[in-house]
Amino acid sequence: MSWNNEDIILTGFMGTGKTDTGKNLAAKLNRTFMDTDATVEKFAGKKIASIFATEGEESFRLWEAEVIAGLEKYERGSLVVATGGGAVLWERNRRLLRQRGLIVLLTASVKEIFRRVGHTDRPLLQQGEPQKKIEELLNHRAAIYNEFADLTVHTDGKTPTDVVREICELLKTKGIKTKEK
Repeated sequence: MSWNNEDIILTGFMGTGKTDTGKNLAAKLNRTFMDTDATVEKFAGKKIASIFATEGEESFRLWEAEVIAGLEKYERGSLVVATGGGAVLWERNRRLLRQRGLIVLLTASVKEIFRRVGHTDRPLLQQGEPQKKIEELLNHRAAIYNEFADLTVHTDGKTPTDVVREICELLKTKGIKTKEK
């Protein structure tokens, strides 16, 4: 299979570095960056925390699915997409993302994720003790993330630049011309 005309889809739990890595990777590969969470906020006209609070998680997931379905409007191989941490929970999203491209899973330890996002307003961390909630959610999602991924990069102790460098090396092993600027 040739991956050169495929988008690069970054998945993984919240706080693993998808957005920062995605922006840097898109710039390096001369592709357009899309963050599904930011796109949901743009279309919904409100922050994700507000969607969760007023409409619930299900409504947010519907918005997210609509954004993922809308990727078809873009030329294949032109995007680096950072998905929300729960985007892969719906089989339909996984199928559509798989059709678009190569799935790169970003991972981090519970401790590192807590350090990065444990004191933020992330809706899923607002109930109970955040570090415990991170661990529970990660345990619930781990099999889906791992089964879905084509490549995996662990981000603990790495800058977005380090992660991009590692992703580019892995892309080369898949035969992807990185068209770096």
